Amino acid sequence: MQQISLVAPTNYSVIIYGESGSGKEAIAHEIHKKSPRAKFPFVAIDCGALSKELALSEMYGHEKGSFTGALNQKTGSFEVANGGTIFLDEVGNLPYDIQVSLLRVIQERKIRRVGGTKDIDLDVRIIVASNERLWDAAHKGKFREDLYHRFNEFSINLPPLRERKEDIMIFAHHFLRLTNTELGKNVKGFSQEAENIFKNYVWYGNLRELKNVIKRATLLTDGEKIEPTSLPFEITNFQKLNPLGNLDDDNKNMESSLRDMANEGAPFHIQEKDLNLKSASIDAEYETILAALKKVNFNKSKAAKMLNIDRKTLYNKIKEYESMNTK
Repeated sequence: MQQISLVAPTNYSVIIYGESGSGKEAIAHEIHKKSPRAKFPFVAIDCGALSKELALSEMYGHEKGSFTGALNQKTGSFEVANGGTIFLDEVGNLPYDIQVSLLRVIQERKIRRVGGTKDIDLDVRIIVASNERLWDAAHKGKFREDLYHRFNEFSINLPPLRERKEDIMIFAHHFLRLTNTELGKNVKGFSQEAENIFKNYVWYGNLRELKNVIKRATLLTDGEKIEPTSLPFEITNFQKLNPLGNLDDDNKNMESSLRDMANEGAPFHIQEKDLNLKSASIDAEYETILAALKKVNFNKSKAAKMLNIDRKTLYNKIKEYESMNTK
């Protein structure tokens, strides 16, 4: 909030980094609300949902008859946002040639509708969001480096909900108030057991997942407080479904457990007599699984898919590694 207050009055372009569902659009909207542009439109575009064929039309508009299916003139999102703020969510997903056109728009502050002949003057603030570092994407050739520098006048890093444990119940009560209003109910809060479950869950979908869980639980609750019986099975049984546990007060989460197992580069403390190809292959397999888990923030479903195995196989292998490490 301090960073928002600092950057909002300026005309800086802003990059917001954060996982899916962590509230990047809410942060962008807050910047807009606290800026001199607040009386003008705030327009959000999901770049991941734009097809290459229609991206130019969605962003800049088109003239009637400019292509097959263009039955009427269309005003693009940039023109709608003129005077205000445009938010480009998951900007790293924009096709490379669309990035070229966007660079020209930023440099010249003009747009031209598809099929049009006139330039339209543009006065718009650009805020972008990404779940991956655009600098890294630029180095991999997936994102234009010059466009990255245009955007990177200021950046905000939004931590995932699992790293903001003190915020979980604040957001939970906020979503409960909203849902009570929506459903005309008067659920007053959460049982202590439900709160403990919330605090010990990883929240892979961040605030979006939390909001959906609260909406479902409020609908199912007849009493004054939300109980574990109103929560989804995968949340109430998270500890059982995750053999290495979860983030708790002692930080004994999956990542730290795996790192403990990989103590000083010797995951299974292999003795000299065990230095054979079988041991080496197990070691290599462990390192591959650990790398996959790290890459997907320890989401085992995604890791299993990346490793081309099912979840059950991944669970069994993790249990096997734990067993080997405790021998």
